[in-house]
Amino acid sequence: MNTDLLLEVRELRDRLADRTDVLEKVKALTLLPDDLHATIDMVASYYEVSRKAIESLIVDHRDELESDGLRTISGKELSFFKEEGVISKNTPSLVIIPRRAILRIGMLLRDSQVAKTVRTYLLNVEEEARVEAPQVIDRAVKRISWREVYSTVNYKKKLGKLIGLSDGTATLLALSHTEREFGVDLSEYKRHVRDDDLEETFSPTELGKRMSPPVSAQRVNRMLEDAGLQQWDEKSKSWVLTDAGKPYAKLLPVDVFHPDKNVSTTKYVIRWRLSVLKELK
Repeated sequence: MNTDLLLEVRELRDRLADRTDVLEKVKALTLLPDDLHATIDMVASYYEVSRKAIESLIVDHRDELESDGLRTISGKELSFFKEEGVISKNTPSLVIIPRRAILRIGMLLRDSQVAKTVRTYLLNVEEEARVEAPQVIDRAVKRISWREVYSTVNYKKKLGKLIGLSDGTATLLALSHTEREFGVDLSEYKRHVRDDDLEETFSPTELGKRMSPPVSAQRVNRMLEDAGLQQWDEKSKSWVLTDAGKPYAKLLPVDVFHPDKNVSTTKYVIRWRLSVLKELK
């Protein structure tokens, strides 16, 4: 699974947000004296980015991060940290960030090598959990017809290319679906796929920040629609790529697990090449 999907798909971030143990596996994490929270400066130091980068990310994703426990404290609650000498006596308030929110920041922070490593660890954990699931193990003990596995991968790859996926993405999606269907581990094959999705692509939010002057993600989506590159699908409540938009974008698949129904479905996320900006007015 492409690690960039964590930047774009909240359902996937929500599913992995409890795996805070990954943070310490990547590098040492410095916390406040309560051993529960970090400051903005501590998080910036962990991800080796500027304080401004973390502050900007918090502004863009505050609702999501607050759901993980990020909050601003003052008054009596703040006095504890003043007494510990962590902050100045004159500090009026302090943003405190728990491990879960620190992890989510790593799922959202693009320009950080540490964050990229965190995302890789998370997706490895997800992959291992899927392979080890009881229902997969039950199917795995059955006799496997590798000829049938091969045919299934090819068939699913053709379906992926039929809906506009790139060759590499269609192959990875076909391998992932076949793993679940047959209960086999195809991770070694997936690692060797020559995946053209390594090309950098951008969400509407990221495109908007690169425009002059910057515009919101909502405005970028409308501009893409006006240019005939995407259209709104009321049934799925999502944007759909048009034929005219295909040269400027890629569809990346992500598996979304629905615990209430105990099933997984595949959601396709549009990622735009930077060349699309010249088509927007």
